[in-house]
Amino acid sequence: MAEFILPKDIPLDRYPSPEAFLSEGRRIVEAAQKQGIVMRVMGPLALHYYFPEQVELYARLERLGDRYFTDIDCAAYGKSGGKMKGFMESIGYECDLNTLMASGKTRHIYFGGPVPMIDVFFDKLDYCHEVSYKDRLELDDYCVTLADIMLQKLQIWEINDKDLKDIEYLLTTAEIGDDDRHKINQSYIAKRFADDWGFWYTATTNFGRVKEHVDTVDALTVDQKAHIKQRCDQLLARIEAEPKTKSWNKRAKKGTSKIWYNTGFSDW
Repeated sequence: MAEFILPKDIPLDRYPSPEAFLSEGRRIVEAAQKQGIVMRVMGPLALHYYFPEQVELYARLERLGDRYFTDIDCAAYGKSGGKMKGFMESIGYECDLNTLMASGKTRHIYFGGPVPMIDVFFDKLDYCHEVSYKDRLELDDYCVTLADIMLQKLQIWEINDKDLKDIEYLLTTAEIGDDDRHKINQSYIAKRFADDWGFWYTATTNFGRVKEHVDTVDALTVDQKAHIKQRCDQLLARIEAEPKTKSWNKRAKKGTSKIWYNTGFSDW
């Protein structure tokens, strides 16, 4: 049995190349598909699949360290959870049994394959706020949607520099529209917030934080900074225009006097 070594503890001279991660992410998704398992890549790897021509900008934003990628984050449906361990073992990975026992229905960690670590989340990402993948993983061949990547960042209340830069990168490179065909689906995002005051408050606050933070990012041009601010305003206007539900309005009356996000989590 292989030893589970965290990516940060692997010497650089033995660390897989970025190309190895990019190749492995596609291999896993395609192999899963052949076994009837729907898996899609999340995180920085997904952004590289979506925008290969913009990798230089991502590097200039200093989003990735010496090891570039540290793992591959994947989303899958919970109905495939029972088959996941056997599938991942069939393609060369071992399951971290501690994670399996602690959170086997929601998350698995695999190691010992061509890349150091595969993190698999089932049905949703549920940290500060819930990002659900219900009926959404098939919308792209390899990745979760751009809207879901945006939501994964907007849900972080204690947001940090790297997450703000990921939002700024998305707003620089991606189109905004009303469907999920390689666009940030503003209608889906607006509807998600219309029934959840807490997520709405965190996300709209984070758009304000982006508008302030972007002026401190030397890698972005003046035009790019203005473009990002305009995109924030565009999304905020669309979110504001969406009719809110009764539960949204009821929760809004309590405001921040009652904690509005899940505590103890700040990133995935």
